[in-house]
Amino acid sequence: MVNNLDINKISAEVITDLAKSTAQTLYKKVINYITDIQKKEEIDFGYAYENYLKYAKETHEKIKTLLYRHAAKDIYSFYECVGLNRNGNVIDTSNVNNVLEIGNKIIITGTGGIGKSVMMKHFFLNVLQNTQYVPILIELRGLNEFDEKNVNIVDYIYNVMETLKFKLERKYFDYSLETGCYVILLDGFDEVKNEISKQVTSQIVALSEKYPDNHYILSSRPLEEFMGWNQFEEMHSMPLSKEQALSLIEKIEYDQKIKEKFYKELDEYLYDKYKTFASNPLLLTIMLLTFENRASIPDKLNDFFEQAFTTLFHTHDATKGGYKRDIQSKLGYEDFKAVFSYFCFKSFFNSNYKFSENKVLEYIGLARKKEIIETNFNSMDFLTDLTNSVCMLIHEGLEYRFSHRSFQEYFAALYTTQLDDSQQKRFLKLWLQDNSYRTTSNYLDMLYELQPSRFIKNIISPAIRELHELYNNNGESEEWLINLMYEDVCVRKYKDGQKRCAVSIKEFYFYDMIMRACNIGGLYKNMKEERAQRSKTREEPLIKILEENYGIDKEVQFDELKQNGYKKEMLEGLHWIIERFEFAVNYIESVDIDPLARKKRFSSMLEEL
Repeated sequence: MVNNLDINKISAEVITDLAKSTAQTLYKKVINYITDIQKKEEIDFGYAYENYLKYAKETHEKIKTLLYRHAAKDIYSFYECVGLNRNGNVIDTSNVNNVLEIGNKIIITGTGGIGKSVMMKHFFLNVLQNTQYVPILIELRGLNEFDEKNVNIVDYIYNVMETLKFKLERKYFDYSLETGCYVILLDGFDEVKNEISKQVTSQIVALSEKYPDNHYILSSRPLEEFMGWNQFEEMHSMPLSKEQALSLIEKIEYDQKIKEKFYKELDEYLYDKYKTFASNPLLLTIMLLTFENRASIPDKLNDFFEQAFTTLFHTHDATKGGYKRDIQSKLGYEDFKAVFSYFCFKSFFNSNYKFSENKVLEYIGLARKKEIIETNFNSMDFLTDLTNSVCMLIHEGLEYRFSHRSFQEYFAALYTTQLDDSQQKRFLKLWLQDNSYRTTSNYLDMLYELQPSRFIKNIISPAIRELHELYNNNGESEEWLINLMYEDVCVRKYKDGQKRCAVSIKEFYFYDMIMRACNIGGLYKNMKEERAQRSKTREEPLIKILEENYGIDKEVQFDELKQNGYKKEMLEGLHWIIERFEFAVNYIESVDIDPLARKKRFSSMLEEL
């Protein structure tokens, strides 16, 4: 996919023309609501939109990144337009019209570091350049400042626009939503804290239903709950191709000699050998950062972030011709990492991704109070190191944010490994059992990589054993288990014509633990095609019943199916729920070794030696 993008094409004339066009549309809409003649003359819709669009463009066209942490860069100086996977078909995102013509309600999902937020900024700018819509870009994590009762998505959108010099009374903005003149870009749904996620979900859906003529594009890491957003179509952000990866490296401002050598090796073998990492913009950047000093490319995601941190702590700034930075806090590598890990742990579990200076200092102060390390240090010096030397935080205006959220997740997981078994079991169970818990974070995957056996022992095993006990206490009823785990069932028709049963998850804690046990244990590793065919055959009677009696995409409660005499077909069609559960139970029993037995074996061996 070729980038033919130039932010300079978005001239002042383009913005003025769009503002005038929008103003005319809006004026026709609201003029009848204004009875005061003087008021009619005072309202300058054109100025309101022109002012907003100019300032918003200036705000979104540049960004600070891990490499460009000191000065914001034009996004098109390094951005590669990746495609979107729509049921096997590739959607070209270089022109936003290719996305808009698909439908008014779009969800874009992708893993951490794939570049979703930069894509949303690109969409904002591209809407200005190639459409007659007014773009609005909203970072949903800003809603974390509100509690569930005070969340109001329209208020928040309007307030964000006000910060971008939008000068129009709220009531006229509400009228404008009815005209369908907006493309509303909602970035980072997965960063919305658990406590308000349900409220935010319902408000976004309600907004899109109340004002259906606007376009809505939402970005997030993958979420099971999107299956319930029936009116939204989900597409997946694609990885960088080899050509795009090479193009990205070519664009990046970096030490030329290092860059040329890395480019050559990336082209010859690195991309093909480490495609999982090299096709991810963030991880590719880390590969470049660590290239000069590395012995080898890490095989695990955790090692990428450890290596990047080590490189940034110890070495020079390769974007500045070898400038060596001092650590102002005077802390050594291990002490600095220990304090930062605690900072990440506390902020991660408080769902804090952006911070005021006072908030950052508060977290650092907690680390000092807790005496994470024995060495005394100045909190402000530590903050300076985080932003200027080690570059884990980026300072923008009055706020600080992580250079990438994945660093926060990794170091939060690293600190968790320091908790003893009892603390891990109690703390993580409380977190995981939160009713609004969602599996969007890399945190648990990283924690498993850091401590595989303890993860199974402290996190997966207690959950599976608890569920197994409940199952036994309820007469080993498959029906009971299905009702516990899921809300309802429906038929989904996919673009390839295939029809499958889909269920809405009710009990995320047990669901996630079962899935992790199945993945770790390799349930679907062998005989994948055979299993899929067998599953399809067993589902067909239930699919037929649901389609004929309720239609496609209609959620049906299990009790209703049972009352209508379809219990047998329901249990048969949802057999995979029981299959996964039984596999998880057997897997845990196979890996759970009695500590006393293990001790005896070790004692016996010691005597022999």
